[in-house]
Amino acid sequence: MTETFVRQTPKILFVDDEENVLHALKRLFVDEDCEVFTASSGPEGLKIVEQNLALAAIISDQRMPGMSGWEFLEKARALVPDAVRIVLTGYADVEAAINAINKGGAYRYITKPWNNDELRLMVRDATDKFCLIAENRYLTALTVQQNEELSKWNTQLEEMVQAQTMDIQNKNRELEKLNDQLSRNFRSSIESFTGLIEMREKSVSSHSKNVAAYARQIALGMALPENEVSNILVASLLHDIGKIGVPDSVLLKDEEQFNEHERKEYNMHAVRGQVAVEGIEGFQEIGQLIRHHHEHIDGSGYPDGLKKNAIPLGSRIIAIADAIDKIANRDPLSPASYAAVLKHLEFYSDTRFDHGIFPVAAAILKKKIEALTRRSGGEEVEVPSSRLAPGMVLSRDVRSGTGLLILARDVLLDQRIIAGLQRYYKIDPPATGVFVRKTSLGRPAS
Repeated sequence: MTETFVRQTPKILFVDDEENVLHALKRLFVDEDCEVFTASSGPEGLKIVEQNLALAAIISDQRMPGMSGWEFLEKARALVPDAVRIVLTGYADVEAAINAINKGGAYRYITKPWNNDELRLMVRDATDKFCLIAENRYLTALTVQQNEELSKWNTQLEEMVQAQTMDIQNKNRELEKLNDQLSRNFRSSIESFTGLIEMREKSVSSHSKNVAAYARQIALGMALPENEVSNILVASLLHDIGKIGVPDSVLLKDEEQFNEHERKEYNMHAVRGQVAVEGIEGFQEIGQLIRHHHEHIDGSGYPDGLKKNAIPLGSRIIAIADAIDKIANRDPLSPASYAAVLKHLEFYSDTRFDHGIFPVAAAILKKKIEALTRRSGGEEVEVPSSRLAPGMVLSRDVRSGTGLLILARDVLLDQRIIAGLQRYYKIDPPATGVFVRKTSLGRPAS
């Protein structure tokens, strides 16, 4: 379970009683990154389903002798419930297609004769949805495994350090509760998704989490409803997930150096991000926020060139939060970085950014500038995890040896946090010690 998730080549099954149709479909997908199977009847298709239980998509004709499309899809659904099912039907059989959706669990239908580009896009969408489900299950299982490993370490630590018995018992109870709360597991999966793009785009550190934190602050400052704040938070965490589909040759290049083809490819990440989450129940609004977070108030943004209030409010908030972190991340401990952000937002207010949101963002930035100004002058020092003491303040993010974010910078250490850090240094030790500000070295560790 500790190996990295690897996306397998999608397997696709076409079922149609007309051989010429099957040949046409196979030719249509010959250049696609997928493995194609064909069957000329429902029973033959079921045999293939039984042999290839990892099918990502099943595309079946509705009108077939012996076993109709919806009957075949209903039986296939019992064997491979995660496979995305699509119905091919004539214009006169739309009601039958709806029956296939209701009884056979079909995802969508497309009429004959089909549009090649539309069918290819629909199948790509289906395979992406299947892979996203598989990846989500992998990440959930990985989270459970890590929780179990952490629980084992807690038990061992309890035996070694009697003085911390009560604290460890409380942690174990908390872990048991967390394992029973699906919402927490879901949040962990969402945060794991955000790490995928940051593992590829190493020029930014914790960008998605930072954008989510700023967007949440702005949304709360605007007194938005709780459910809207929650959607903005999740969309912020996933706003760059579409970059997973951008080639490294483009992703790792400075945007100002893009040629026309590269810019078009890069700009598609907002649409790909929407497609990636649309298949998740209840994520339609989140998908819209992701799609439009690069739109500009004056209509010069992408992908749809929306203007002003036609851009969802959450997308306008994410756009500002995204700009804040991209600029401030160059030197996140310097007050000058946030002053530069403030000037940038003010300059582009009412062209790129919503001037109605600007005062709320400006207030957050001014507080950040004041806090950093008060703390400026503190020299950074590296401390071994064994010599951490309450009162120390982190000057850098703390990541495990495998790159997992443990704690963000600026956290004030107490005994509980120190114990957790020391456990991570035993489980997955980083290459360095912990970096803290010299002005906050606190009392010596006992």
